[in-house]
Amino acid sequence: MDAESIAGLIGLAVGLLVLLGLSIFESRAYRKEHDGEGMMHHWLAAHHVLDRVRRRH
Repeated sequence: MDAESIAGLIGLAVGLLVLLGLSIFESRAYRKEHDGEGMMHHWLAAHHVLDRVRRRH
């Protein structure tokens, strides 16, 4: 591997870590603002996915 490839991989790793950190931060902030409801639960409920899942039981 040459230096450019190593630098690219390091940049990719740092970018993914930043993305992961921001996602965790946003998820926690959303939960605090919406009385403990998570983003995924809100999205699934808004698109009636949970209704379809619960009907089968």
